[in-house]
Amino acid sequence: MKILFFILLICSVFTTTSCSKPNDAKNKSTETSKNITANEEDFDSFLENFNNKPTFQRQRVLFPLEATLLDPSEYGMQTVNEKLEYKDWILLDFSYDSTFATRQMDRYEQRIRLYNDSSIIEHRGIDNGIFANFFFIKKEGKWFLKSFTDTSY
Repeated sequence: MKILFFILLICSVFTTTSCSKPNDAKNKSTETSKNITANEEDFDSFLENFNNKPTFQRQRVLFPLEATLLDPSEYGMQTVNEKLEYKDWILLDFSYDSTFATRQMDRYEQRIRLYNDSSIIEHRGIDNGIFANFFFIKKEGKWFLKSFTDTSY
């Protein structure tokens, strides 16, 4: 009985996914042709996908990623240059709400500086030592995270 239920479930999934409206296919091909013609990715739409889709984010990071970090040692604070590999990557989220600047702990402001072929997202803490820059570049019309600096203490 369980096998019959499983087979019916699979058949219904295939039937549902294989039936599509011809207009949907036409719209998708039109959207694709517009993207190919424009050949330029908008930074805002890139950032939305980067924040919400883990697979997209990993595809749009240039590994090994160059990172400059603050390393406390017995001699004081020193910056250290590292290269992060794909397996070491922790997902980032640049979604920003204006309440982040007024919350009780870890207050910061986020600024996006957008240029023709590069962009910088800056995080600046408010009375707390947060200081980070994320550097993006545009290659062949697509945005990629190239490197970052996090000297927060």
